[in-house]
Amino acid sequence: MAPDEIVTTLSRKLLDPTEVVYAVTMRDLLAAIARRLREESLQLTTDDLLLARDELRATFGHYLDERELFDLALDQWDLIRSL
Repeated sequence: MAPDEIVTTLSRKLLDPTEVVYAVTMRDLLAAIARRLREESLQLTTDDLLLARDELRATFGHYLDERELFDLALDQWDLIRSL
């Protein structure tokens, strides 16, 4: 069975196979900015905040290797299932 067929079959077992597993919101980014810059962050413009958003997206795209994260998570999952 091809991987796509397996995914389709497994998806039928879930109520919502499109459920978001993890997300980062602008509010999360704003909290990080506030922690770093404190009151100075109040001087930031909308353009500054959107630039921070764009840089965060670029950083995730460059550094985030989903396959590695999936492998780590599934290793833990296998371990827990075997207990």
